[in-house]
Amino acid sequence: MIDYLNLKNSYIAAIQMGLILNAGYEDAKRGNDLLHKFCEKCIDNSNYSEQDKQNMKRDLELVKEALSQEIELRFLGVQ
Repeated sequence: MIDYLNLKNSYIAAIQMGLILNAGYEDAKRGNDLLHKFCEKCIDNSNYSEQDKQNMKRDLELVKEALSQEIELRFLGVQ
């Protein structure tokens, strides 16, 4: 079974590392979308209850939105 908090923290760290390493705007946005989908698939394939899975996916949606805002702020005026 996956450790949800570890999965979520790894997702956040990967996007932030990409920004630190100067990933481009499109790459950062694409990476956020890709990692979000990957995390959802990991949750879908886990042994958590359906209710827990739905709660985790809602939480991941909030994480994705927060990371999208961080990406937008990072590139504000750069595009």
